Amino acid sequence: MSAEPVIQPTDLDRAVLVLRGMAYQHRLHILLVLRAGEATPAGLSEIVPAHPTAISHHLRHLTDAGLIQRRRRGQRVYYSLPSESTGRLIDGILDFVTGGGHKGPAGR
Repeated sequence: MSAEPVIQPTDLDRAVLVLRGMAYQHRLHILLVLRAGEATPAGLSEIVPAHPTAISHHLRHLTDAGLIQRRRRGQRVYYSLPSESTGRLIDGILDFVTGGGHKGPAGR
């Protein structure tokens, strides 16, 4: 058996924060929408089936986890993914659940 990869405890903590940040259907849906480009909370409310207050709550959690960033332009606030690596993370999750990864008990 080979040695396990060395990872710092702070990096493990950060990974848990990121995974917890994504671990809700609406949050993952928001990330998928933002994968296509930036959006306002109002625009997200038209796409994601959640109350605008809930959208704001989810945006705060995603921002705190570092999964999205915000910028203000006049009265409007725009959200987007902070980097291409965040997009690749989302792509990897989609690949995993749509056939590229482990199928789980039902797919055995």
